[in-house]
Amino acid sequence: MNESAKLVGTEKIEHMFANNVDFQDLSSSIDKQNLFKRIRVRHLYLIPGYLIKRIYRILPGFLKDIFFWASVNHKAPSSKVFARTRFDELRTMIDIKISSLALKKAPSHIEDKMYDIFNSGFYEISLPNISKLDPIIDSVLSYAKPSHAGARPYFKDGKNIKIENSFSAYYSFSSEDNQRITSFLHDNLEHDFQYYLSAVAGYKCELKDISYSLGIVFGENSNSEMHQDTFSGIAKGFIYLQDMDADNSPFQYLAGSYQDASFRSKQTNLAVLKGDTYSSGSTRLRGSVLEEAINKYELKTFTGKRGLFVLANTAGYHRKGAHNSSKPRITIGFEIKRKGIFSKAFSNLLR
Repeated sequence: MNESAKLVGTEKIEHMFANNVDFQDLSSSIDKQNLFKRIRVRHLYLIPGYLIKRIYRILPGFLKDIFFWASVNHKAPSSKVFARTRFDELRTMIDIKISSLALKKAPSHIEDKMYDIFNSGFYEISLPNISKLDPIIDSVLSYAKPSHAGARPYFKDGKNIKIENSFSAYYSFSSEDNQRITSFLHDNLEHDFQYYLSAVAGYKCELKDISYSLGIVFGENSNSEMHQDTFSGIAKGFIYLQDMDADNSPFQYLAGSYQDASFRSKQTNLAVLKGDTYSSGSTRLRGSVLEEAINKYELKTFTGKRGLFVLANTAGYHRKGAHNSSKPRITIGFEIKRKGIFSKAFSNLLR
């Protein structure tokens, strides 16, 4: 009998990885007809966003900075004219101010905790009974097509040198499995979690707004460098499906860096002015600048037992820690919809 058939969840994936199973071929049993139906419906919702992206691409950089300055997808100044000004710093400061309005809705008994989460940029808690998620972890490998989700096998330094033994595969859960994970978290997270989520995301949101994916990562990749995702605060996180120590790529975060609009915008502007288009959008910190940042902010390394739940504002600087283990890092990754300044203001002021 196939030994992996006796295993479930994380143990099964670890066994498959050790035996060089091709994870790219696991989704061959997808119900193509149902997938086709889902894609057709999804495309209707994607049309407006697609048109906006097309318009964005053809605009000159100067006009992008004018018309898309508040968009979460306009990660950095597109023109050197704006990179020489306080443009990025000011819009980052506006985003932080608008995001702070989410704190006004906090019940009095958690107000201090909300502000601590907002200022540090992260929240963590340990979840019990994580093995209850094993059935959906097994099933997602059979129906979802893996993607790299931005974790490329090279650093974003323009050299495009392939990192040996780098592997990343992310599987998006179905809407039904998303609901199952949400139900599990509803039963195991703190009652006030929606407020903590809103503090990190910068707008009023709830547990049901989170979408999930299974992540299998081995070795180093483009996320191993300290970076920010964009100028505008966004919420992402992980549920560790293994015991996580310093050797197994723990998530690392520079606590409080999100609040420093001056430092963040300075690094972004310098990347634009140097023509570093590979990392200017999601700015990388390297060399002496990285040392300065680590000395300036607390480097928080999230290690702990299986079931650790970590939520962070990834507009603050973060990275995938070093991988010195023979096993892949296996997590459930999650995020909520990214919103720009105007969308956040609408949510915080009118909802």
